[in-house]
Amino acid sequence: MRRSGVPTRVAVFASLREVLMERPWSKVTLEAVAKGAGVSRQTIYNDFGSRAGLAEAYAFDLADTFCDLVDADMRRHADDPRAALEAALRTFLDGTSGDPLIRRVQHGDAHPDLVRLVTTDSGPLLTHIARRLTESVAALWPVADPAAGQALSRMIARLGFSYVAMPPETEDDVAADLAALLAPALEAATAPGRGADA
Repeated sequence: MRRSGVPTRVAVFASLREVLMERPWSKVTLEAVAKGAGVSRQTIYNDFGSRAGLAEAYAFDLADTFCDLVDADMRRHADDPRAALEAALRTFLDGTSGDPLIRRVQHGDAHPDLVRLVTTDSGPLLTHIARRLTESVAALWPVADPAAGQALSRMIARLGFSYVAMPPETEDDVAADLAALLAPALEAATAPGRGADA
């Protein structure tokens, strides 16, 4: 798939969000997305290949957006790993629950293409998110044990995906609960003497 220019991608993804607010994925057409983005249908075909290709590209773009926000949250709380995790998880959970494509999946009215994107076909997206998180952990806490940081990042990515596929079933503060469970692992990984150069 050839990547379109940044302005075109931004316009196409914004149009897709608008279309998804109005209709289910089964009724989303590339013509409607192209019209909202101010580009030709052929441009979308050339750049994304198909509706499934567009959904995948949108999901990767959304993942990068949230990884950037999560990184910023963690930087604001770099001196407190538990607070960093809680802020990052809250941003992710609150943000994803407001995205129209993810809401389609969570509310059970998504096309199988979308469900597969966050379940059976989620491997590449999970790997991408875990890599971004691993980079953030390494940059924020240079003393972190690389293997532990990588393992924790993979775990957080998988946990996050479980809430994308199905929203929390209770009114509990999920971000705080997950942070309480995961913080000891992050604190241990970032403790002085655990890094690769120790």
